[in-house]
Amino acid sequence: MNDVINKKELKKQSRDFRTIANRTLTSDFQMFNNNLKRLLVFIKSNHTIMNYINSCIDNSEVLEPENEYNQVCGTYGCVFENYLSEEEEVAYTFKILEFIVDNNKDCRSYILGYSTSTKYQDKLKGFCDNVIEPFINYIDGNYERIFIEMGMDENAEFKIINNGGQVNIAKDYANINANQINNNDIDLIIKKIKEHIEEIANSEDRLEIIDTSEALQRELKNGKPKKAIIKSFITSLQSKLPNIATAIEVSAAITELINFAQQFLK
Repeated sequence: MNDVINKKELKKQSRDFRTIANRTLTSDFQMFNNNLKRLLVFIKSNHTIMNYINSCIDNSEVLEPENEYNQVCGTYGCVFENYLSEEEEVAYTFKILEFIVDNNKDCRSYILGYSTSTKYQDKLKGFCDNVIEPFINYIDGNYERIFIEMGMDENAEFKIINNGGQVNIAKDYANINANQINNNDIDLIIKKIKEHIEEIANSEDRLEIIDTSEALQRELKNGKPKKAIIKSFITSLQSKLPNIATAIEVSAAITELINFAQQFLK
């Protein structure tokens, strides 16, 4: 199923999601079970988010969340899997959280391995930092990709089509051609990144993002860009997004660059 929605409605969705997500991330461990349920109910009732999650799920991959939970449950030093790709991590985390909520599992049974502290609150923070927050950031990133594709028009309706990490937008039911590429557009994207790079507090992250973005720019403008090199630069930029989630403008520009570059991988 694809959503037909305008930007104002999507912004409200995004704000509502961030509100309930923040409540989950900042939960007291005694309230976490209920707050996680609220988060999953919101996600599963939101077509935009579920379209994205379903686009990440590979039906050929058989995941048994109960087995994953049993391996972690009550075991110190044992944690849930950590995948490198966005699609794998989103699909895995959603299935694990869905199992936990559907079976009313208490957080104290599966957060033991996320901190050496004896306090449940510290263990829960470790779980949220390593499992919940990256999952939330990926969903936020998907909203940002959609906003970028929509542009500035608040009222026009758009059809949203998710394909894993890529988002395609058709305005007013127009046909989508993801292969239409204008190399001049990348100069504007790089300019946006540089204009907002100071939003990032860490100077090493700033330098690495600028270096990677400019290298990707050169490769894309090359007469025969190499897919392996492009993919490497994309992966590097994607790895930075969870760390700079609060830097809204530069995160959006980086996401726009990633989406632009992904078109060259087809």
